Amino acid sequence: MASERDLKRRIKAVKNTEQITKAMKMVAAARIKKAEDVLKAARPYAKLLKEVVQDLTGSMDEVVHPLMTVRPVARTAYLVVTSDKGLCGAYNNNLLKLVWATFGTAPKESYKVISVGGKGDKFFRRRKIDMDKAVTGWVPSFALAQELANLLTDWFLDGQVDEVKLIYAQSISAVNQKPTVERILPMSKEAVGEEKPSGGAGFAFEPSAEVALNILLPRYLQNIIYRVLAESRVSELGARLKSMSAATDNANKLAGELTLQFYRIRQDNITKEILEIVGGAEALRASK
Repeated sequence: MASERDLKRRIKAVKNTEQITKAMKMVAAARIKKAEDVLKAARPYAKLLKEVVQDLTGSMDEVVHPLMTVRPVARTAYLVVTSDKGLCGAYNNNLLKLVWATFGTAPKESYKVISVGGKGDKFFRRRKIDMDKAVTGWVPSFALAQELANLLTDWFLDGQVDEVKLIYAQSISAVNQKPTVERILPMSKEAVGEEKPSGGAGFAFEPSAEVALNILLPRYLQNIIYRVLAESRVSELGARLKSMSAATDNANKLAGELTLQFYRIRQDNITKEILEIVGGAEALRASK
C-alpha cells in the first residue's frame, strides 16, 4: 500500500498535469475560433467562384480543358495533410491509417507523395517512403495552396500523374473529424456541379468562355486546396481541444480518487495511533 508521502507526491503531480492540460485546452479553444473565422471568411469567395465555374461548364456541351482530361490511371499523386504537433488524440493516427490503407502497399512507381505536416513527414520517413515534397511548420495560407496547386497541376499536365487525390481530416463539427480521400484532378462537370446558379441568367464572359475557363479552373483548384488546409487546421485544433478536455477531466477525477485514498490511509493511521495510546494507557493502569 502506498504511504501518505507517496500519495501526496502523486496528487501534486496529477494536479500539475491537470493545470498543463487545462492551459492547452484554453489555447486550443482560442485558436480554433480564429481558424474557424479564417475558414468562414474564405467561403463567400469559394461559393462565388464555384458558381462562375458551374455557369461555364454548364453552358458547354463538351468541355475541353487539359485539367478535365480523363485518362487511364497509371500513377496517382497524393497530397497528405497532417499536423505538425501531437497531443490531439487519435487525429493523426486515424488519418495515417487511411493513408497506409490507400497506398501503403502499392509499388512506389504507382504514386507520388506531397506531405504537409511534421507527423506525416515522420510517418513516411519511418516507412522509407520517398516524398516528392515535404512541408513542415505550415499554416493555412493562399500562398502555400497556390504553390501546391501549381506543382500538382504541372505533374498532371506533363503526364507524370493521371489523377490527384487529397487525404485530410474533414471537420464535421468542432469535436468530430473524419479522415477523407478526395479526388481533385482530373476535374469533371459532376465534381464541379452541372447545375447553373439559380436566380439569374448566368454570366457574360469576355473575350470568351474558353479563355475564362483557362483562368478560372486553376484558381478553382487553388481554392480547393486552400479550403482543405484551413479545414485541416480546424480539425486538428478541434481534436486537440477534445483530447485536452478529456485529459483535464481524467486528471481531475484521478486527483479526487487519490485524495480520497490519502484521507482513508491517514484516518487509518490516526485510528491505529489512538488505539496504541489507549492500549498503552490501559497497560499502565493494569500494572499499578
